[in-house]
Amino acid sequence: MASEPAPKMHAHQIDVSDDDVRRLIGTQFPQWAHERVRRVPSYGTTNAMFRLGADKVVRLPFIPGDGVGVPVETAILERVSGQLPVAIPAVLANGRADECYPYTWSVLGWVEGEMPVPEALVDATGLVDDLVAVLARLRELPTEGVRLAQRSGPLAPLAEPVREAMRELDGEFDTDALRRLWDDALAAPEWAAEPVWLHADLLPSNLLVDEHGRLAGVLDWAAAGIGDPSCELLAAWNVFPSGAREVFRARLAERLDLDDATWRRGRGWAIAQAVLALPYYRGTNAGMVEMATRALRALEQVPADHR
Repeated sequence: MASEPAPKMHAHQIDVSDDDVRRLIGTQFPQWAHERVRRVPSYGTTNAMFRLGADKVVRLPFIPGDGVGVPVETAILERVSGQLPVAIPAVLANGRADECYPYTWSVLGWVEGEMPVPEALVDATGLVDDLVAVLARLRELPTEGVRLAQRSGPLAPLAEPVREAMRELDGEFDTDALRRLWDDALAAPEWAAEPVWLHADLLPSNLLVDEHGRLAGVLDWAAAGIGDPSCELLAAWNVFPSGAREVFRARLAERLDLDDATWRRGRGWAIAQAVLALPYYRGTNAGMVEMATRALRALEQVPADHR
């Protein structure tokens, strides 16, 4: 039985069904036509995900223009493959558009694991160390010829969109506290060193942990590239509970010379991501709303003397 499509998140979003995947696989990759297809529940905002057999996942963009990113992500995955201390998806094939489906799409290797839930992380120190090891290894990779990451530069272009979105959240969160943190992030000195490798979207939905809570995989490299590493601090406010957040900061200071300005900009990225996502996805993507709410609740509790 075909699975029901999730509610549409975007005005120009197209529906992608199990039957679409079966047709595309059957016509373009007949060697896999006999394998079972089933939709994967996902917090993703630009791609539908379908499990193909036991060891593959089909990733299909559902908004205009996003298929252009498939070759870009493919190039990133192939460049980073084998370079990190955790698993990332292997690129198995790229599919083409046809008369019924309009975008380039991909078949990737399945990575086992579960999405981390901050409240369920009894001891997140191991996960902190694992993620810091990934970020440290990324810093060591050559950057020549690598594109800018999607969250690669200054926060200034987001100044007014974030303030406008905050107005929609007045009364629901301590937006006065969030505005002070946002202004502080905007005032922080910009990254002055050479750009470094970034994943740029370290939300819980893009991480996998094993049964022991250790990092097993890092997914969705569509936003990756080079730039200011402050955006990697999305993980501090989205992945880790408060105690582990401070451990994460300390480990980054030890291994990657994290300074106060980068931490302040990182808080800004966490605010921007959550504030812009929450009102936009309310009613269409419960997972994104839950993540954004959790991050903003943590951020509004930052002590006044840290703002």
